[in-house]
Amino acid sequence: MELAKLFRPSEVAIVGASDKNPWSGICAATLKSVGYDRPLHLINKRGSPALGRDTVMNCAEARGADAAFLAVPASALGEAIEDMAAGGILYGAVVSSGFAEIGGEGAVEQDRIFSRARELGVTLLGPNSLGFVNFVDRVAMGAIPVRTPLLDNPRVGLVSQSGATTAVAAQAAHQQNVSLSHMVAMGNEALVGLHDVLHFFVEDPSTRSIAVFAETIRDPGAFLRAARAAAAAGKAIVMLKVGVGELTATVAQAHTGALVGDDRIFQAICDEVGVVRVGSLEDLVLTADLLAEVGPIASGKGLAVVSMSGGACEVVADRGEEAGIHFPQFAPATLERLSGTLADFGAAHNPIDITGAAMARPAIYADVMRACATDPQIGLIGVIAELPNAESNDSPLLQAIAREIADAARDIDIPVVVIQQILKPFSDFSRKVIAAHSLPLVTGGLDHSTRAIGKLFEWSRRLASPLPERPAMPAVVASRPHGERETLDYLGSRGVPVIPQRLARTAAEAEEAARSTGGTLALKILSPDIPHKSEAGGVMLDVGADAVVVSFDSLLARVRTACPDARLDGVLMSPMRRGGTELIVGIARDPVWGLALAVGLGGVWVELLQDTATQLLPVSGDHVREMIGKLKAGRLLQGYRGSAPADLDRLVEVIVAIGDAALALGDDLEALEVNPLRVDGGEIEALDALAIWRQS
Repeated sequence: MELAKLFRPSEVAIVGASDKNPWSGICAATLKSVGYDRPLHLINKRGSPALGRDTVMNCAEARGADAAFLAVPASALGEAIEDMAAGGILYGAVVSSGFAEIGGEGAVEQDRIFSRARELGVTLLGPNSLGFVNFVDRVAMGAIPVRTPLLDNPRVGLVSQSGATTAVAAQAAHQQNVSLSHMVAMGNEALVGLHDVLHFFVEDPSTRSIAVFAETIRDPGAFLRAARAAAAAGKAIVMLKVGVGELTATVAQAHTGALVGDDRIFQAICDEVGVVRVGSLEDLVLTADLLAEVGPIASGKGLAVVSMSGGACEVVADRGEEAGIHFPQFAPATLERLSGTLADFGAAHNPIDITGAAMARPAIYADVMRACATDPQIGLIGVIAELPNAESNDSPLLQAIAREIADAARDIDIPVVVIQQILKPFSDFSRKVIAAHSLPLVTGGLDHSTRAIGKLFEWSRRLASPLPERPAMPAVVASRPHGERETLDYLGSRGVPVIPQRLARTAAEAEEAARSTGGTLALKILSPDIPHKSEAGGVMLDVGADAVVVSFDSLLARVRTACPDARLDGVLMSPMRRGGTELIVGIARDPVWGLALAVGLGGVWVELLQDTATQLLPVSGDHVREMIGKLKAGRLLQGYRGSAPADLDRLVEVIVAIGDAALALGDDLEALEVNPLRVDGGEIEALDALAIWRQS
């Protein structure tokens, strides 16, 4: 969707302008705050003066306007859109509420009105939207408060699905000297969706990173395409996502329902396409600003921290470890350079404490920064220092430290970030100090800043790796397996190795099966009403041929006692397997994203250890290899304490085949679970399986 004319209008109109309409007054005030200096057209269908100015009665009279802020009652919106189209104004933002956000008839009316807008070729943000502000072109169509003074170097695009949160996030950005290129409040997304705004920011030259507050992802496929476009352009999407999806109660019958539920699918998607997730509004704006200003760090590099506070070094080291930051120890040549600068050569470790000696000689900051910049393992330097935020706490020492940091930052060819120890608002005086010395990015709060730096390195690693391509969807088959036996048979037909099994309905059939199978056996009840057999006493292991009849009868008796109303179709008999590692490979349907795959340690350990990796289907071999690499239990597959290492290539093929088999079952499948999938070197077998279908 082309949004340049929406967010960069030449001239603006306010439809519904009136002294009694607060929205129109707020929009006019916002335009003044951002320094809008072009014609403003006020439209009032009665032609009455408004906001101290003359008005026109329709859009056709607002010659030159190419976008409008619609501040009319819900009942008048349809008429206003018709008037816009007739007057040639084809872009707008709608603050009017009373539509899909109230459900029922409101949703129906929204669909009717905005379908008509689409027919007329009118592109609208909203409804129920506070509009937008474009700080680059100094234009606004909305009612989001604007903080002054406007900040230089706009670089972060802010978009929010909550109007009130847009305002709060913008306030937080201004307090932390984060200069926004745009801020957009989405509203109900009747025509313009979140993904459309993301695409606009990707293409906008002034926007270098994107901060998103999201409540829901309305169009998953379009969101993924926008995220991939941002990654290809090297622009970070930093997101604060609230709310988590819940899988249906049916899926909860399988372990997989818990494994891929909550927020795990969305997190896996973000990990894949490089969307950076944060947990607070402060982290949202600070992280987006850091990624906008610094950009991706060269692969394999780490962070050097310089401070004259040993305590600050320790805090950053602790928080940095939690954030996954690599603090390389300095190379011998770097240590040699530092030895001539530091009073205590033994302190030349990273993070580096330059001690209070910097108070007597502020140039130590610059000397140490220049030394660190020559180290081949360092990709970013964080300098912990305080800036004055008022004349009352200014001093020649603070100014000298700022000057030394700025001079060194200009001399070196890797990025530098100045970190103040606590998160505090930037003042006009703070900004004057930064401008006077041409300091690099200044941020605040050791905790917030360290998390942001961790996200920077994480995002840089993702960008350095090619995004794995998703394979084509497999063709849907007519099969609809029920129960363990049919599900294993189906998986076997799709190239998944499965354990041999025979069904015994009587003790005599069990005895015959034992003779033909040989060795010890595993007995499992077969019932469509018992998804978890062991909990119902429906599993017996290591059953010898001479005990199979007694075990058969005993197993049936136990299950009848535990589940008297369950339908029992017999007992499945399989050769007993020992050794190896048991995995769970499960698929469950998320109501937003569709089928997702979970892989983890299986058997009885799946719920206890909660060690799983999740990915949206379909998956390629590269996806599965990455999933296995994330598992703590992955060491077991490498050959642990004498066990045979798994054939990872074959294991990957089998997991991909299970995922494809699930997709081929179509839209009625809720879950498919293989638990356990036994892996012993090159021997890989599905020992148990379960399919769950949507309730009609």
